[in-house]
Amino acid sequence: MADWTSVSKLSVVLETGEQQCETEADAKGRIGVVISIQPTDDNGNPIEVDATTLNDKTSLIDYVDESEIPLRNASITQDWSYEKASSPEVKKGRTPQLRFEVYHSKDPVHAKAIGVLVTTAKGPSYYSSLNGTYHSSVRIRPVTS
Repeated sequence: MADWTSVSKLSVVLETGEQQCETEADAKGRIGVVISIQPTDDNGNPIEVDATTLNDKTSLIDYVDESEIPLRNASITQDWSYEKASSPEVKKGRTPQLRFEVYHSKDPVHAKAIGVLVTTAKGPSYYSSLNGTYHSSVRIRPVTS
């Protein structure tokens, strides 16, 4: 089996298929996002990587400055956080997709553009960010009712 050393596709969309949304600022928001990742080998050929490995090697980041968005911790207040799917699935012969849930605090002060960071099994990392190799992001804007 070939080693996972690169990706030929890395994108993120809202679960609705759109790139941006508004959410009520006065309630805890929860927005579903779907990340598509096509793992490849040294020759750029698509390879299969199990869903658990993909899930473990993928995280959400700030699209602009590439800072990590923390995993959700319900016991502390976080402006922005996310949870990974509990049981990710990869459909054979299709570009793998992961589903994450993004949360915001009750009173976030700003919109957030969210990108993706993937670290391959052999170590190289790929970013979907303003300065990354890929440029897909979702924009979530809390609004007052």
